Amino acid sequence: MLEERALVTRTDHRFVYVKSMQSSACTQCLQKQNCSTALYAKLLPNREMALISPLDLKAGDRVVVGIGENHLLRASLFVYLLPLLIMLIPVGFFDGSEQASALLAIFSMLAGLYLIHRVQRRFTQQYLAPPQIIKKL
Repeated sequence: MLEERALVTRTDHRFVYVKSMQSSACTQCLQKQNCSTALYAKLLPNREMALISPLDLKAGDRVVVGIGENHLLRASLFVYLLPLLIMLIPVGFFDGSEQASALLAIFSMLAGLYLIHRVQRRFTQQYLAPPQIIKKL
């Protein structure tokens, strides 16, 4: 299970809203200029996630949030591999000029990305488990 520390920002009767905390090592790392973790923390500083928690939590509590590796692998395959397959399969069966093949590749890749954008919410609800609050720190 992949784990991340998070801060409870607010709660309501149904959900606990958590915000990921940037690791303290990120501020001291020499690679922070080239690191995607630091970049995402800067670009999405107030990104909250609503989770259902069995624990009694209140705003300001620190928790550990986890997601299973197999769920993350399925999501990665869905987001990265499926658009490539949607792009390569039509191009593989197409018998035409290179320019037409390039245009077909571009349009089929865009169609694949659009398709994933449209079905992403339904796919994640049916096939992926949401992150879970594991414990309170």
